[in-house]
Amino acid sequence: MKFICTLCLLLLGSTVLFAQSKTGYINFQQMIGLMPESKQATDTLNVLQEKLNQDGQQLLAEYTKKVTEFDSIQNKLTPAMQEVKVSEIKSMQANLQQYKQMSEQTMSTREQELLTPILDKAKKILKAVANEKGYTLVIDNSRDAVLVSAETDDLMPAVKVKMGIK
Repeated sequence: MKFICTLCLLLLGSTVLFAQSKTGYINFQQMIGLMPESKQATDTLNVLQEKLNQDGQQLLAEYTKKVTEFDSIQNKLTPAMQEVKVSEIKSMQANLQQYKQMSEQTMSTREQELLTPILDKAKKILKAVANEKGYTLVIDNSRDAVLVSAETDDLMPAVKVKMGIK
């Protein structure tokens, strides 16, 4: 009976030893930031944002001009004409709000279009490095989730080499 218990414990212990996995970590946000494609995507998004802001500023200037104009002549207008002008201003205000929502959606859509291939490439590179180094689990520590780890488990140097970055 003692022999069977000892044998079971040995088998269980060896199973645990073989089942251990190698865990590494990487700052995934930093990795993406190092990729040349990321800079190109950021530049493209900045240009689009600037264009959308310019258009928005033009709409805002027209709205401000209309409000200022209305404020200066409001007392001279008939109630019916005041109502028409107020309606125009409300319409312009609604257009501004609609433009803001449309520009946010445009930016979000364009960001997705540009970043999806970059994220896919980054994951592919990371997976290749993890497989080469024998890691079965890689943790993203960009949010300081990894509190204690060995320097050798940081995959960033190997990923940089794989991407051709010094």
